[in-house]
Amino acid sequence: MNWLAFSPAEVAAVWAALAAAALWLYLHHRRPQHRKVSTLRFWASVHPISQPRRRKLREPWALLAQVLFLLLLVLALANPRWGAAFEGRSVVIVLDASIWSQARPAGEPAWIDLERAEALRLLASLPEDDRVLLVRAEPSAPPILPFTADRAALRRAILNARPSSVAADLPRALEMGRAALGGARRGLLVYVGPGLVDSGQTQDQARSLDAFRAELETSGNGGGQPQFLMRLVGDWASMQNRGITRLSLRRDAARPDRWRLLTQLKNYSHEKADVTLAFSVNGQPLGQRRVSLAPDALVNAEDELTWDKGGLLQAEITPSDALEADNRAFVNLPAFRMARVAVFANSASPFATDLLGVLSSNPFVQAQIVAPEFSAHISPDVAIHQGTNLPAQADVNSIYFLSGAAQAGARPLRVTGWNSRHPATRWVRTRDISVRNPATLKVQPGDAVLAYVEGDPPQPLILAREQNGHRILIVGFNPHDSNFPQESAFPLLMAGSVEWMTHSVDEVADSFSTGEVDLPGPATKIIAPSGKDVPFARKGAEIHLLALETGVYRVTGPGGETRVAVNPPALPAERVQPTAAESAEVEREPLPPVAWDLWRWLALLAIVALWLEWWLYYSARERRRAAEVREAPGGQPEPKFDRELGEQAESRFRNSTLVGR
Repeated sequence: MNWLAFSPAEVAAVWAALAAAALWLYLHHRRPQHRKVSTLRFWASVHPISQPRRRKLREPWALLAQVLFLLLLVLALANPRWGAAFEGRSVVIVLDASIWSQARPAGEPAWIDLERAEALRLLASLPEDDRVLLVRAEPSAPPILPFTADRAALRRAILNARPSSVAADLPRALEMGRAALGGARRGLLVYVGPGLVDSGQTQDQARSLDAFRAELETSGNGGGQPQFLMRLVGDWASMQNRGITRLSLRRDAARPDRWRLLTQLKNYSHEKADVTLAFSVNGQPLGQRRVSLAPDALVNAEDELTWDKGGLLQAEITPSDALEADNRAFVNLPAFRMARVAVFANSASPFATDLLGVLSSNPFVQAQIVAPEFSAHISPDVAIHQGTNLPAQADVNSIYFLSGAAQAGARPLRVTGWNSRHPATRWVRTRDISVRNPATLKVQPGDAVLAYVEGDPPQPLILAREQNGHRILIVGFNPHDSNFPQESAFPLLMAGSVEWMTHSVDEVADSFSTGEVDLPGPATKIIAPSGKDVPFARKGAEIHLLALETGVYRVTGPGGETRVAVNPPALPAERVQPTAAESAEVEREPLPPVAWDLWRWLALLAIVALWLEWWLYYSARERRRAAEVREAPGGQPEPKFDRELGEQAESRFRNSTLVGR
């Protein structure tokens, strides 16, 4: 029995405080004073005589007994023990509540229920003094419950554990569990789950797990290593499961409304299976096909889809099997719209002719030539101008071609230093561009330099600027004063610039896998498919989150709400075979040394001290009363005063006096 875990300093502090309170009460105890008054002045006010009184202890032995009682009471609450101290064992239970725990074979309970039952049986077999840490087997997952000996809290945590859609990482989880034990002399590490690891080339969990187990066997318990046990659940031999491991789309370069689909299917069973792969967008069926899967095979299915509107594309395989979580996958299909580009120039000018030819070859752009005097009457997505100066501000996304002062006999200058990290120039790799009469550009704070012209030092030639919510590309040369129109870099620069300004072209539509996900930011709120808010961290310009559910996540940012599809990954499918030592029972703890709880004896002594305080206090008071009697005048006892007779006599006296008057 352990009421309070007081340290010696805490015991001393509590006892000192209680002793000080008892001393204060003894010093401030007011004793009644007897006063003799005549019967005639019985009703008169008796004013106390104010005299300085020296405070002193009248019953020091009683105070000492009471202080001793308080000390014994505080020590009893601290529950000291006589004998050697014994601490319970440290235990880590790794509960594999990953995506495989959702499996429910026909006619059998779900594997997560089997895991809960096995974890509860293990917990019941441990001594009450053992401290247990409950962790999950998924990577980056926080502990379910920290080290505690509270069996009720542990049982609640096990029963409330919910399966996620993340693939487990057994070696990493077991390493974390061993690190949590910290080389304890009597540690226990137990894994409870289906025992499936990945044996792929990129993440060979099976090899890492074998190394972990070999290290434990080599060191043994004598080397500070914990006892390692495995409790596997479920019948892997009878498991029948097929799943979608990847769904991605790529836009056709010639036809923007056509998509090429790649669906990756995995057969996790040892038998051949035929499945039906069906596609739909926003619930509208688009078609289906039959796919034959060999045992333990990974198959890529390629299809084509014509769709120019946005929406949520779903791929689903039937019939259903033991694991429903990987039977469907989603991807957010971006909408397609033509970018309207206006070239403000005379239709007969070579500048307009060259630009119209380049823009018309882009299937994502709808270009037209507009006379400069009509620029105020239209509002395109991108406006292209030619001149020598920039306006104070741009009303729309714009591209400006500026010309420098013409110089006779000016030699061509080579363009260098292309910025391949910027979206506008990400496709430009040429080094064969040369220009004449480049304009002098002034770089403002926040500008991105996309290319330089040779010189000492090199001068900026192309700038990307964001101003008043619009994006501006400044090209510091006339295309006709260069060989740029004859190079493939010219249409690539224009296509990249239009896409950077309008975001009208998404060539690839892909989905993420559950686990750690990095998304382009910024974001203010992320909502999971279940409707719960998802915590996230900012990682530079991106946001980082842990996606434990499959489905579509809603990401709210300054520019509105976007949707992100998260699907199951390729699941680990190699069953671990536990050794005889890993399947053994929990090692029995040695009998703890006998230690006597002293709180009962301390409580009994405290009761004796309390009785002693009472006896000393009242015996001292009786002795003082006897002394006062002996000190009375004449050595005679003081006559007792009958209050009732005195009141009657006083009443008769007052009545007679009033009648006489």
